[in-house]
Amino acid sequence: VYSPCKRPCNRADWPRICRYRLVIEKFSLPKFLLVDHKNIISNENGAATGDDGSGKINRQLESHYFLVNGQHTGPALEVCKNDFLVIDVENRIPGRSIALHWTGQTQKRTPFMDGVPMISQCPITSYTTFQYKFQANRVGTHLYYGFSNDERKLGLIGALVVRSVHEQSQHPLTSQCQDDLIWLISEVNGTFLINGNRSMVLEVQPRRRYRLRVAYAGPVGSQNRCQRWLEIQDHNLTVIALDGNLVEPLVVERVALSDGNRVDLIVHTNVHAVKQDYEIRLVATGDSTGSVNDAGNGIECHPRRRDELPYAYGSTNNFRLKYVRSETADSALRPTSGAATPAEATSSTSSAKPPARKRLGFNVGRTVCSNSSGADVVADGPFPPGARSRPDKLCLLNVRTRANGGGDARDRFPSELREVERQISLVLTKRKVERQIFGERFYDLSYSVNGFSFIYPSVLMLQRKFNDDADLEHIICSNSSGYRRMPKKCHQTVDETCECVHVESVELGHRVELVIVNEDNDSAYTYHLHGYSFFVIASTRLNQQESWQSQLHNLKRNYDRPVLLDTVRIESNSMVVMRFVAANAGLWMLRDLDAEHEWSRGLDVLLNVRASETEINFPEDFPKCRHFIGPKYFLI
Repeated sequence: VYSPCKRPCNRADWPRICRYRLVIEKFSLPKFLLVDHKNIISNENGAATGDDGSGKINRQLESHYFLVNGQHTGPALEVCKNDFLVIDVENRIPGRSIALHWTGQTQKRTPFMDGVPMISQCPITSYTTFQYKFQANRVGTHLYYGFSNDERKLGLIGALVVRSVHEQSQHPLTSQCQDDLIWLISEVNGTFLINGNRSMVLEVQPRRRYRLRVAYAGPVGSQNRCQRWLEIQDHNLTVIALDGNLVEPLVVERVALSDGNRVDLIVHTNVHAVKQDYEIRLVATGDSTGSVNDAGNGIECHPRRRDELPYAYGSTNNFRLKYVRSETADSALRPTSGAATPAEATSSTSSAKPPARKRLGFNVGRTVCSNSSGADVVADGPFPPGARSRPDKLCLLNVRTRANGGGDARDRFPSELREVERQISLVLTKRKVERQIFGERFYDLSYSVNGFSFIYPSVLMLQRKFNDDADLEHIICSNSSGYRRMPKKCHQTVDETCECVHVESVELGHRVELVIVNEDNDSAYTYHLHGYSFFVIASTRLNQQESWQSQLHNLKRNYDRPVLLDTVRIESNSMVVMRFVAANAGLWMLRDLDAEHEWSRGLDVLLNVRASETEINFPEDFPKCRHFIGPKYFLI
């Protein structure tokens, strides 16, 4: 770190230049983090499976991890709004190219710093350094991570925290927090890690508020089946922000984390704590396939040993919240005359807890709300209307953006977004494809969006006028301008998916409605939109007796302060509707976060917001990636 900028923010201060250096390395996992192969049961195909031979566990163990400046999970970059970040990223991984993306930041005027290989920059090749330089213009809890999925989930990830004067001195909750903590939660071969550590003790004092900035990266190969309840024993959690955007405070007892989302929480330490040690628990939700009605049937996310409890019902107690022993803390923790001792309160909770009931939880990755009867609802308040009793799970439609926008107009739903000028509908499909290798036939999965399977270009796309570029003409496809454009190579394919650079064009300043339809009955998909945040205004389950177009036409939109996100989980067999104003020129990736070891499995889409017609001031000597092919004719 050259010149960190962590400090109290002040309106009178000039933006600072914050310089950092990140060195990226890759190592093999130590043996104690690898599950003993003798305790893993394999089926006849050699895939790891459960004790009952059900085949629920079928993914390969990860044997490597990534370090950032010598640590699993990188250092937190903490700056104030409008500071300039200058970050030198050195790739010390032999034979592997990388790129770093910075979530939440619009990259206005610097779209070439967005960190998308072959789109906004050339990949950072082994033993070379690339300097990212941009302005942090979006307040909140954000992340930086490697573009590949296994990089992000195996250590090449860190927090990017952008603070503001409003949050530090004016917000009624955050301005009163005694500490600001960052938790990056990940799983490696079934082992939970917080900030790269297998265990942690959080020391707190009573009568205090603590802010937790939480992000979760699910295990590699889980195909978005893994969600985790985060709960602190006998403590409530107040949700105050999602993906860096402030929301109306929502008090719950646990929060379900989804891959890629960021959640800001407030923990109020108990004035009448009956003991000094409390568990910080991470428990499987049971929503294994993205279905909200699947509780208790969760598919396990990691290979387990014979002596382990089923993962769907287990938790971890390696993380604890501990009340510190001081005169102030002791007086608050000491039972009053006639009150139960800690041991008595632990054994008999009738006086310390309300009657037994389902704990109220908020599921960040649950975009479709259901009432007690299982019917879909559109929530008009903190609880779904029509529910006969208090629900035990809340979803995104139960959350409202902060009424006053937290002093930031970007959080408010623009009235002009009630009407749109461009609608982009994306239908996600998955099908089996028969392949042959070494003389053996097998079935593979082919993914596509509107019949297009995304591949990366062979030239740096942002630098090209690709509407009339010969190098790009043969690989670009789109549904823009009212007709279906495909490369010539796809004209002859009838039953096969067209592999191409899927581009959807949008005019600068247009109001856009983005509709993502997941026709997969088995899997959920997580999407992250680069360069923008969007309002989630509607969602529903797909009805097999009605076309999704008809359902979309009749779907009620919510314009009452809908939640603002940049990452959303599309549940199985569902449809989600989002809106945003395309005010930021450039090429912006709608990124499928679940591609395992590759850059893409075909479900990505590129949004072209007048990139070819906008003058982009690239730095001098900005790297260019292209083919090298010698002349057709040469002298011997």
